[in-house]
This record gives sequence, C-alpha cells and structure tokens, in this order.
Amino acid sequence: MPSRRAELIVFGVVLATLVGGFLHDALRPGRILSPADVLLVESSFREPGSLPFEPANRLLMDPVLQFQPWLAFNRSEIRAGRLPLWNPYAGCGAPHLANAQSAVFDPFNLIIVLGPWPTALAWTAAARLWFAGLGAFLLARSWGFGPWGRWFVGLTFPFCGFLVVWLLYPVTPAAVWLPWVLLASDRAIASPSARSAGLLALCVGGVLVAGHIQTSAHVLLASLVLAIWRLAVVHERRAPALSWGMGVALGIGIAAVQIVPLADYLGKSPVWAERHREHPPWWRPTRPRILEAACTALPYLYGSQRQGHPNLARGLGLNNLNESAGGFAGLATFAWLAPLAVIGARKKSETRLLIVLLTIGAMGAFRIPPVDNLLRALPVVGVMDNRRLTLWVAFALTFLGGIGLDRTASGELLSQRWSNAWTAVGCLFFAGALLIPFSESALRQRAERHYQNATEPLEPPEIARRVELQVRTTLDFSRRYLGIAAAAFGAMLTIAEGARGGITLLRSLPALLLAATLVDLFAFGVGLNPAIDREVQEFEPLLIKRLREDLRPGRRALGLGGELPSNVLMRFGLADPRNYDSVEMARNLDYFEPLYEETDEARSSRRTVSWRTVARALPKLREAAVGAIVAASPPPDPSLFNRVEKIGAAWVAWLDGPERVTLEGPGRATVDPRSTASAIRVDVSADGPARLILRETWDEGWTARVDGKPVDVDCHDNVFMSLSIMPNPHVVEFAYQPGPVRISLATSIGAVAAAVLALTVRRRWAFMEWPGGGLDGTEPAG
Repeated sequence: MPSRRAELIVFGVVLATLVGGFLHDALRPGRILSPADVLLVESSFREPGSLPFEPANRLLMDPVLQFQPWLAFNRSEIRAGRLPLWNPYAGCGAPHLANAQSAVFDPFNLIIVLGPWPTALAWTAAARLWFAGLGAFLLARSWGFGPWGRWFVGLTFPFCGFLVVWLLYPVTPAAVWLPWVLLASDRAIASPSARSAGLLALCVGGVLVAGHIQTSAHVLLASLVLAIWRLAVVHERRAPALSWGMGVALGIGIAAVQIVPLADYLGKSPVWAERHREHPPWWRPTRPRILEAACTALPYLYGSQRQGHPNLARGLGLNNLNESAGGFAGLATFAWLAPLAVIGARKKSETRLLIVLLTIGAMGAFRIPPVDNLLRALPVVGVMDNRRLTLWVAFALTFLGGIGLDRTASGELLSQRWSNAWTAVGCLFFAGALLIPFSESALRQRAERHYQNATEPLEPPEIARRVELQVRTTLDFSRRYLGIAAAAFGAMLTIAEGARGGITLLRSLPALLLAATLVDLFAFGVGLNPAIDREVQEFEPLLIKRLREDLRPGRRALGLGGELPSNVLMRFGLADPRNYDSVEMARNLDYFEPLYEETDEARSSRRTVSWRTVARALPKLREAAVGAIVAASPPPDPSLFNRVEKIGAAWVAWLDGPERVTLEGPGRATVDPRSTASAIRVDVSADGPARLILRETWDEGWTARVDGKPVDVDCHDNVFMSLSIMPNPHVVEFAYQPGPVRISLATSIGAVAAAVLALTVRRRWAFMEWPGGGLDGTEPAG
C-alpha cells in the first residue's frame, strides 16, 4: 500500500499525462490553443472570390475578440512595469483592470506574462486543468473516498463539460478553484485555526481574481452550502463558524483590488440595470430548459457549432453548447455510477450533500421551479446568469461517480430495473437513427426558409449551397450520433449483465468504467477548443495593413454587421469606438446611441450597426476621431465620405475629422511618443488662450498636470476630456490613477500579508481554544 505522499505524486504524474494527451495538438511546436480562425469567415480577412471558410468552432468568438487581446495587453503592460489600468483600444478608452474579466491578478496568468506569447496560452490551460484535478483528488481523499473513487474524481473532473466548454473564457479559471475552496472550507470548519482560515482566504482570493465574478459567486455559494451542512451537525458551532467566516472575509480582502474597482465600474455602466430588465420578477414562472437538460447525458444531442456539426439547437430555439452541456460528466457517470451512489446515500454523509448541490444546480441551471424562483429572489444572485450552475451539476455528478465506483469495487451493482431502462433508452435512440433519413424533406424546407429570411440577403446559388450542406450535415451527424448513443447504452447493458454472471468481469468493472468515462470525456472535449497554426493566429490581412498605414495614431475604425466585430482591432493595435465587454461606460453608449439600430437588446456596443445608422451618427463619429468604416458591401451614398475603396473582399469608407488630441485655438499640440495607455504626455505650444481636447472617454480616475501643476479635467461634449490652456509652451500630462484601485490595492496587500502570517502561526487563535470546536466534538488541532 503506497504512502499518501507517494500516491499523490503518482497521481500527479498520471494526471499530467492525461492533460498533455487532451491538449496534445495545442502543445505541439508551431500550434496555438486558439479559435482565431473564426476571423477568416469575415470579408475583411478574405480575398475576393475565395471559397467560404468554415472555422473549427464558430461559437468561440469571445476568446478571439476579447480575452486574447486583453491577455496580450496585460502581458505587455506588466512586462513594462505598469498595471494595465486603462484600455485605449476599445470604447474610445475604457477601464481595463476594473472590468474583472481582464483577470490581471489571476496567478495562472503569470505563465502568460513570463512565457512566450501566444504559445503560453496552451500551457496556462494545461496548468489549470491539472490544478482542478489535483484539488478534486485531495477533496475526495479528505472525504474518505477509496482508491478507485478518488482516482476517478481526480482524473475525470478536469475534463468535465463545464471546464472544457469554458476553457478559453475566464469562467473555467474561476471554476477550477471549486474543489480547493471546498477542501479549505472543510478544514476551516473541522479544525478551526489561523492556518486553516489563512488557507481558505488564499483559495477565496484566488477564485475572486480569476476573471469571472459570477462563477466565483457560484463557487462561494457552494462553499456556503457546505458550511451550513457541516455546522448543522456540530455541537459547538461558534469556533468553526468564525474560522470559516474569517477565512472568507480575509479572502474577499485579498481580492479587494479586483472587487472594488469592478463595483465602481458597474456604477458607471448600464449593465446592472439591463440585467434587472432582462430577468423576470422572481414570482413569474419561466419556461424550463428541459430539452437542454438532456445534454447532461449526451452533450452533442443537438449538434454544435463545431466544424462538421449541425447547429440544431438554434433551429429548436435552445441555448448553445456552452450553456447546455456544462453538466456533462460522462454517460456512465450519469446513468450508472451516480445512481448507484444515490441509492446508498445513507452510507456516506457527503453523498447527501452532493445530492443537494446536484438538485439545486440542475434546477437553477435549467430554470425549474421552485429553485429557479428562489434564486431569482436573492439579491445579486437574482440577476446572475444561473445557467452556469451546471458547474454544480458536473461537480456533483463527478463526485457521486467516484462514490459509485467505490461501491462497484466492493461488488455492488445496480438492479435489473436499471438494465431494463438502458435497454429502452438504447432502443429509442436506435429507432431515432433509423428514422432520421425520413425527415430530409422537412429539414430542407426549414433550412430554405431560414436562409431566405437571413439578415444579410443571399443569392439563390448560395442559398442552395447552404441548404444542401445543412441538410447533409444534419442527416449524417444525427444518424451517427444517435447510433453511437444506442451503442453506448447497449455496451453498458452488456457489461452489467456480464458482471452479474462472472466474477472476473466484476473485478475488472471499476477499471472498465473509469476507462469508458475518460474515453467519453475525451471524445467530447478533444478539439472542442481548437489548436491552429501560428501563421493563422498571427495572420494580418491586407485590410488591417491598410488601416494601420492610413489611420494616423489615435484614429479609430468601425466595422459594420459581421465585419471587424468590436474589440477585434485591439489584436492589431488599432482602436474601435465600441467596446465588446458586457461592462462598459454609459457615457460612451449615450454618446453613440444614434449609431445603433433600434432594438430590444440590452444597451451595449454589440448592437447592430448599419450604413443607415452610420449616416445618422456621422457627426459623432468624426468628433470621436473615427477615420474608417469597414463593411462587406459599399455604402449606399459614397458622397458622405472622403473616399470609398474596396480592399480585398471588404469595403472601406474613409472619414476626415479631428485627431485624438487637438488644440482648439491658436497653436499646436503634439503627443509625446513615449506616452502609454494610462499616461499621456502632450507638448503644447499655444499662441493664445486655447482648449486642449483628448478624445478619450472621460472618467473620474483621470488627472492632469500642466507644467507639473494639477489642473481640473473637464468633460468635452459630455464624453471626452478637455482642459484650458494659457498662451506659451506647456507640457500637459494626463494620468489615469483611479482612487478605488489605490485604496483596494493597499487593502489586498494587507490581506495577503495577514493570510501568509496566519499560515505561519502555530498557536491557535484565542477564541478557538475551548474543547468542542471541531466536527467530532473534540478540541481542534492547531
């Protein structure tokens, strides 16, 4: 029997091997973990007459438009010795650190800061998955799982649906902390001490700075459920409750540098009000997402937006794969191991806790009353995207699967009734596979209606091509996937019946089920987050080169329709008047309101922009230093623009207008080339009273000095910055130094110091030194 340390080392090596295999393509030299090939769909990135391009996964736009440019910006600023406080490339300038999803303080992003770009993207993802598996293994071991159970949990949790579908988003970076936060919470309650509270504080701080505050909240809610569960059986609750509460509070203090600026930014954005508007009152019933719940067992039941898959979810009015398949933990886990654990729930207290998490998570994620209504009634939680509670579903199913595998190792099997149910379901899927070809006519008619009513008009030959492709893909994929599902249920039935009749198969059953689950998870997740050639990742089309050449420094460009979606220009060091982030300055949105089509969508820069709205907003675009409009078609009225030309397969309408920095009055203003994103130096030579205008979104965090003396920064046109200039030469220095960041940074430094001190203290805290503090009613260990 190996020692606990030896087992942990062996497990870590095996897990690293599996993670390496899972991301093998992205870890190869010359390959990058990135879905940036989605940009090649745009006319801006194609040559005239080139064939339509199909990316590896159309769904993964956010990492390309938002998270990758932000990570690269973080890297460049931090390597230059600066905090990335302000982003000058989006929304005419916007807070960067404060948006939270930029994840400036996520410790895993140090791999990106210190490593080679963009190769480090894959190594960072690998480190996160390994960290998640290690935490799951340690938590399972602390809960008394047997060898099979804890290895099952540790090896399968990193590849569950939630962590894989959100791998390139800030969601997974927060979710990987779930087992660690629960492990630290358990320790803080079972053994109240300075050390246990300090460990919990570091875990809570880690999840809060990971980049997705909603997922962090879901992780902390799970910790709260665990704490209530544990404290309910403790005779003396004060010490454990204080230990857990102080650990959480100190962790929030550690993350203050992220939380406080975000709260300040939310106060300047309409997103909070928009979320309230989008969420119905808690008492109003909503339509349950029952069809999507089936993806917890069969994630590709409705296809996906992967290359070669039909996107049936869209036609059925369902959510995309990321929102529906997050609870996937393997078919055998869902249909065999988890039920076996639930049946024996009385034998292990953690089983009942996992059932609670599974029930709340599933009912909240799939909008099933009354849990959905109760969640919407809670402050803050009520306006969060609780579809992401599939994290709880995946976590609970994985751990229930570990308990079920331990029971399998002891010789227990599900009853014959479960085998009968598998037979019925397998027959149903087999029948579906046989009947799919008979739906061809209906599929064709539906596809024709869809493309004929498309937002962007299509020529008849293109409609015919797309219809044929959609119908063929749907028939081939659905028939194959339903057949595989039927075979999987048949395989489970065969194995179960064989185990009932033979001791040899029964003994090898745990290994078979673990291997089958890993194969199932790998079949789902490998390639879902694609690896592409470095040349594709760094491809710069002719259009971008022309924009870089013709747009003077500080001038901005704007894309229409599907061309150059907001924030994509940041990848190439170019600026956009729009901002792709969900949290953005209300001041900027108010100014550009005429630019967007009238819609019931939430107020954001993601709304539709057309040539009609551009014509309506031309004065504002010129004033905002927008110098180019890019679209897939030419403008209806070219006379509105300085010139119009076709570059590649896209059209560009050029605008004149003021520069980013101008002097209104006699004289001139020149931006010092040594200026940075958050510190802009301007050399001014004024021949008389004048006004210096900086076309960057006004924010309270901006300060200015003229010849070293502080001056007030005024608001120009209710959106940009300006200040008065007296005659003679001057040096004007703008600096973005938001007060919330300075204050919260000091708080975080103090909290980190307190947590580290707590971890080094051997003596128990005074208020915990009475007997009865631990879960077993004895005096807690120091």
